[in-house]
Amino acid sequence: MNFVEIVRGAGNIALVMALAGCVAYVGDRVGHQVGRRRLSLFGIRPRYTSTIVAIATGMIIALVVTLVAIFASQQVKTAFFKLNSINQQIAELQARQRDLETKVNTGRLVIPVDTLMLPFFHTIDQSATRGERLAAIRDYYGFAIQYVNATYPRLGLKPYVKPPDADKKLTGLADDLTTAAELSQANEILTVTSDSNLFQGDEIHFQINETPDIRYFRKGQAIGQLKIPGKSGASINLALSQLQNWVSIEARQLQLPAYLADVQPLQLIPDVQQMQQRIGKPGTYLLTAFAAEDFYPHIGAIPVIIVLTQAP
Repeated sequence: MNFVEIVRGAGNIALVMALAGCVAYVGDRVGHQVGRRRLSLFGIRPRYTSTIVAIATGMIIALVVTLVAIFASQQVKTAFFKLNSINQQIAELQARQRDLETKVNTGRLVIPVDTLMLPFFHTIDQSATRGERLAAIRDYYGFAIQYVNATYPRLGLKPYVKPPDADKKLTGLADDLTTAAELSQANEILTVTSDSNLFQGDEIHFQINETPDIRYFRKGQAIGQLKIPGKSGASINLALSQLQNWVSIEARQLQLPAYLADVQPLQLIPDVQQMQQRIGKPGTYLLTAFAAEDFYPHIGAIPVIIVLTQAP
């Protein structure tokens, strides 16, 4: 419980106390006036009548204030009518959290989140109609079910079971693809990835993702660069790994999903051995990754040419 919550709780308590005091005061004053006038209710003695009126007045005020609060605040309405349901949800979430913690601590992770579960993607042409997009998505979904149920149960996962709202989700994806095609004027690529960590014994579940097949890098574009001081004892292999990781980060910053941002070095100029020899000499060197060709997601990995030059 943080400081803000403590202050808010203390304020709520003070408000309830003030409200209770007001109700008691108004009820007492009304009862006092009734007693002074010696009014009688249903033949009851004035003293008891004033007491009954005071109590009834307090109850009515409390009821009116409660109704106003219920209609004015969604939180109050929830507290009055949905508290048991919320407590049940909290208990279920806590139980789920305990299960997840047990899995993380003792379970065997089979597939991490956002991992490609299907080594094939499907391209939908930008000129396709909504019906054609929906048909293509349904076909790809059916193929995905067959593939994951033939591949991953042998790794310790339970077979995928089609959820009852699957068709509704596929229809929504088709509508999204229609809008995306109109906005980007590009083909769309469908991929299948894990939507959460899957541990041994878990039921297989996945999600279908759409990515616009647009050009992310043009041929010859310098995507990433690393400065290496000469005679520093630097490892060229480590530098190459860092540079490829930087290229992947650059692609992800352009909204390319991580599972499509792998880097494929097509050529090293000069070769690794000569690079290592060069950085062993005095000077400052630049290790630069250039796009080997126009890169679109359907290529599968970012092709690069990595060049080592001496800084001017």
